[in-house]
Amino acid sequence: MICPGFRKTSSSIAPGSIINPFSDIRGRKSYITIRVFKVKSSGDWHIHYGLNGGIKPVGYFPKSLIRGLINRKVEISFGGYVSHQKPQPSPPMGSGYAPASGNAASFDNIKLIDANGHDHLVNTNLPFRVDPKRCYPISYIDSGRFFYGGSGCVD
Repeated sequence: MICPGFRKTSSSIAPGSIINPFSDIRGRKSYITIRVFKVKSSGDWHIHYGLNGGIKPVGYFPKSLIRGLINRKVEISFGGYVSHQKPQPSPPMGSGYAPASGNAASFDNIKLIDANGHDHLVNTNLPFRVDPKRCYPISYIDSGRFFYGGSGCVD
């Protein structure tokens, strides 16, 4: 993510940074917490982040950057992304395991924070886009959680 107007307030991480340490299938499990929310009084969009625990402010997008979102619905996309050059096979995503394996990458405890600061667990399936679906399957949302990823494939 490259956004010239992002105002960083912490030196620990910023949008687009690589997260480390990462999980190991046979050992340590790491998790991150990300909160994206609009501050009602200022209209700025804040990002908070935590690795394996305590969440801290990272920075914010001033409302002057996103005037079109001031009084409109907001769409936030999340998931995985991989890239490769053809004719090479597509690389693994997440842990490289498919969602049905029980070892796939996941998003958990997905919540919507409303305008009053109250959070609501997402229990409804949301629209999703997978390209190509045969290479990177995704599960449905169940109790605020979904699994995604896979080993990739030859295009």
